[in-house]
Amino acid sequence: MVYSTHTMLNVINITQARQNLSHLIDEIVATQQPKILIRESMPQAVIIPYEQYARNEENWKQEFKKRTISARKSFKTALAKQGIPYPKSEEAMYALVDKLSGRH
Repeated sequence: MVYSTHTMLNVINITQARQNLSHLIDEIVATQQPKILIRESMPQAVIIPYEQYARNEENWKQEFKKRTISARKSFKTALAKQGIPYPKSEEAMYALVDKLSGRH
């Protein structure tokens, strides 16, 4: 596996990380740069600053909400084209999807 020079600076062996965990966390917090943990020369995990994790989670939630709203609109439009009323509850929605997909 080939790493770029920038990435290579952010790679640390799991054993070294375990032996210097407090220092490693301090460095990650100070530099705001993630560290890739490797075992037997293979990436195994990444330690990222908490702020980056929180941003990623918030971005994921916003994107999920946006895509859910879009999917519901598309589903509602598709049902209307077929003359099928839009379900009034989540339970009714799942039952309709099961019926339309032939599951039940």
